Amino acid sequence: MPELWALAPFRRAIVALAATGLSFPAIGTYILALDLVSARFAVMHASLLGAALGLLAGLPPLASGLAAALAAGAGVARLSERGAERASGALGLVMTLSLGLAFIVFYKSEVNAIEAFDLFWGSVLALSRPELLLTCAGAALVLLLSALFLRGIRALLYDRELAGVLGLPARALHYGLVTLICAGIALAMRVTGALMVDAVTILPALAARSMRRGLAGTLAWGAAFGLAANFGGFALALALDLPTSPAIILVGAALVLGTGAIERGRAKKR
Repeated sequence: MPELWALAPFRRAIVALAATGLSFPAIGTYILALDLVSARFAVMHASLLGAALGLLAGLPPLASGLAAALAAGAGVARLSERGAERASGALGLVMTLSLGLAFIVFYKSEVNAIEAFDLFWGSVLALSRPELLLTCAGAALVLLLSALFLRGIRALLYDRELAGVLGLPARALHYGLVTLICAGIALAMRVTGALMVDAVTILPALAARSMRRGLAGTLAWGAAFGLAANFGGFALALALDLPTSPAIILVGAALVLGTGAIERGRAKKR
């Protein structure tokens, strides 16, 4: 371990895993609560297209992917107001079109195959210092906004109309929360890859939801499970020579199954 800690890529990976493990399960909690499970695919593919265009133009892929995700976020927020059924067709179009255009960019351009591969599968050990700073800034923003607006978020997730009746800016909260979700998805892409963002968002959130502790408790448990999944997966990857993102998914899935089994056992006792 001391030998590994002497390596800058290893230190950056540890910091990134800690930051995303603490904060990004909150993104997963909001996705599940707002029923944006299908919409996240559209955002993931839009950020992938943005990153591909960034590579083509010689721009940092994380920054260009983030810009594309934020642009997609405005559309997702508007579509989500119409309900899941009415939005599904448009979101499916965005997802498919973005993925098709991304592949065309990779095929027609001279983008390095390894760089393209990293966009799909992630490479936490390949994070640059600016990418790490951007990821940590995004993680801190998620934690800060979740703490500052916890009451409003709780009301919004419970019932949007009730939030408006209580005098809360429900529409602004909705758009802000969806934008935060989209930014988190884009930032997670560099750590886990565009195809496995759920490793640091949805899986810890699912495990935390099994604990049934209310929003604040779910966010706290999500952070604990996120750290456990990230560092457990990273350790598993190092021990068995596995890709980091799939290893995190294995540990995260085990946490989901384990917490689900514990909750079912408690329910039977009651």
